[in-house]
Amino acid sequence: MKYENGLTSLLLHNENSLCASIIVFVQVGSIDENPSQAGLSHFLEHLMFKGSKNYPGDLMSRNVENMGGYINAATANEFTMYYINIQRNGVQESIKMLADTMANPLFPLEEINMERKVVIEEIQRHLDNPGAVLSDKFYETLYTQSNLKNRILGTTDIIANISREEICDYYRTHYIPAKMFVVVAGNFDKTKVEKLISETFGKFPMHFMPKEIACLENIRVSKSIVEYGKVEVGYMYSGFLVEDIKEDSIYVADLATNILGGGKTSRLYKSLYEDKHLVYNIDCSFSTHKGTCNVWIAAVFDAKNINGLKEEIENQIEDIIANGVTFEELNRAKLSKQTSWYFSLETPFGVAETYGYWYLMNKKEFIDDYINKIESVTVDDIKHFFEKFYSNKTFCDVALLPINNNGFIIK
Repeated sequence: MKYENGLTSLLLHNENSLCASIIVFVQVGSIDENPSQAGLSHFLEHLMFKGSKNYPGDLMSRNVENMGGYINAATANEFTMYYINIQRNGVQESIKMLADTMANPLFPLEEINMERKVVIEEIQRHLDNPGAVLSDKFYETLYTQSNLKNRILGTTDIIANISREEICDYYRTHYIPAKMFVVVAGNFDKTKVEKLISETFGKFPMHFMPKEIACLENIRVSKSIVEYGKVEVGYMYSGFLVEDIKEDSIYVADLATNILGGGKTSRLYKSLYEDKHLVYNIDCSFSTHKGTCNVWIAAVFDAKNINGLKEEIENQIEDIIANGVTFEELNRAKLSKQTSWYFSLETPFGVAETYGYWYLMNKKEFIDDYINKIESVTVDDIKHFFEKFYSNKTFCDVALLPINNNGFIIK
């Protein structure tokens, strides 16, 4: 439902469920940040649960726990989400609490200063994770023109020094009804919930809608970056951009990446792990964004195998381009993606999250069409996907290799 103030809500009732999930998506994430705001969307996510007008302090969290529920939040490139998983009789109170949090956060200065330490510690833990660091570096390598290059956690310097006034300004700019999407899924009284959302979220004052960030990239020449650090094994992210992705291409991309590197039946796993023993782990997937998407491949390996690893990835993709894939490979991939899709819709939270995400991506038809469209993909579609989007002239890779205790590079 669309409200006059710009808010959108979606009610997904299931009387057979024993509980419900309420998610508030706010269309603000790392892509909305300029360099002086690096990590502010995520920092704000932490601060929104630090008390509101009618639920000061940790009253909301305690209320949720007293009702047997679970409350949390998450930040992504394009959105921030706040959610409560609760039994049926706690749905209306949960909606009231989330509405008050979105409309009337207090942002106490003492809580801001305490939470700075928490977020900075989270950033430090992130920097101690080689895979996470490399994923950030990979995005910075692929995306140079758009804000998809922005790190979700930002930097410790910004978090340590950003003022309460700047935090409040960012909140007022982006936490507006036109950028909010409320999803309720599971077992609840639909009439009462619809009325309550109208009386709370639906009454938020209308605000000016900031210009939507366009995250488009031009395809460019390949890059190969190697860095060295205190790690025991090698880590590498590699992949390529997928420009102007259309809805039908998403289904093909999901299957193509599954065949290439999604699981133990994939080509990369069989070749790199089972046959040639070049990796300890290999994974591959397709990342959807509002704008230019990407295919990524993540590997953990012995540093001496890096050249063989890169060569074999190229060989496997080029073999698909030259010879296609088998019907057996495609059917296995279809079963894998269909099963994952069914599991994502098994819980009220999964339903709310899945519907909310694809609505925010402006691809709401994707949800109803997914299974049928997956089934309709052909072996030629897989071949054409790699033919269209892959080239060794535009393929990028970023690696982190170990150094020994004396500071020498291990080769």
